[in-house]
Amino acid sequence: RKESNISKFEEKLYNLQDVQVVSLAQVKQTIMGLVSTAKVMVVSIAIIAILIALIGVINTVLTSVFERFQEIGILKSMGALPRDIFRLIWTETLIICIIGGSAGNLAALALSGLTDVMVRRLLPYSPTGSLVQIDAWLVLITTAAVIGIGIAGGIYPAWRASRIRPIEAIRMEAM
Repeated sequence: RKESNISKFEEKLYNLQDVQVVSLAQVKQTIMGLVSTAKVMVVSIAIIAILIALIGVINTVLTSVFERFQEIGILKSMGALPRDIFRLIWTETLIICIIGGSAGNLAALALSGLTDVMVRRLLPYSPTGSLVQIDAWLVLITTAAVIGIGIAGGIYPAWRASRIRPIEAIRMEAM
């Protein structure tokens, strides 16, 4: 009986002129739509950031390989095998990515507290508790992602370095 009274009451409200009535279900649907849109945007931004990081790693390591062209040529002329050069460049890439990922995690941890304070000053009615939460699981995921980017981004430059011919490196040095 109460449910029929509520539906009649809602109908009367909807029929009022100059009054806009929004049901709780409509509000919930709108909020859920906004949340799903925000999720898509966050995933899109994350994918773009990963692609930019991958290109950055490839570009940086490839530049390093070209700057060390003679050094790699001398190593190969002294008997280093292509797999040795590949492993050397790939290991260097991984070390750089691990150091960069660790520095990024430390910066995120340090700045999360500052972000929390700034948001609370800008929004006086912010919820209680920590607004920015960085837990061990998130740190592990980001570290794994950085290592994955290092592994993927280091393959081409390491392969390229392993294909350097010693004679080309000697000619480049003479020029």
